[in-house]
Amino acid sequence: MKTQENTQNPKQTQQKTRELVLATASGGMAIALGTLLSIFTVIRMPQGGSLTIGSMLPIIFCALAFGPVWGFGIAIVYGALQFIIAPYAAHWASIFLDFPIAFGLLGLAGLFAAPAQQRRSERHVLRRISLMPLYRIPLAVTVAMLGRLLAHVLSGVIFFASYTPEGQNVWLYSLGYNATYMIPEILITCVLLLPLVYLFKPRQMKGKGRT
Repeated sequence: MKTQENTQNPKQTQQKTRELVLATASGGMAIALGTLLSIFTVIRMPQGGSLTIGSMLPIIFCALAFGPVWGFGIAIVYGALQFIIAPYAAHWASIFLDFPIAFGLLGLAGLFAAPAQQRRSERHVLRRISLMPLYRIPLAVTVAMLGRLLAHVLSGVIFFASYTPEGQNVWLYSLGYNATYMIPEILITCVLLLPLVYLFKPRQMKGKGRT
């Protein structure tokens, strides 16, 4: 038994080290790419928020590739960086709700990732999303984005209530305002991510799909 433990431990250590290096490197690249994509906006809202062409995709991809723990960590760092690049706040407390917390909730996508052991056995990071059933991809994107939307809605109700037109419900106004750019962002991310599942699928799995 001791011999088996001694032979297994180095392998497990090596696997954990490889996973740590992969997650750190991939997370850094995802943050950089997401930040770059966030600069090119389709719509910029007057009280904060914008519609981009898939700036959330790299962050959600990482959450699906490495699971919720790494997903939340990478998303929180990305959110903090978003405030540094485009600072906007109605109150100092709204900074936390609109940036680290709102973007951090993108890590919810990691809850839909393939099991940890299955992910780690696939060394090719880009192929890890093909380990999931296809229906879980849009589900993961939607849940993650709705988490971010909820944080922005709460921020709108708490810190931006003064912008609500007279006679309108503050909750409905905040929901409508934030949904204006978040719903299209969900659709764009799904449309861009789903083809990647097939593109990075191993050749053997592609062949099985044809037969």
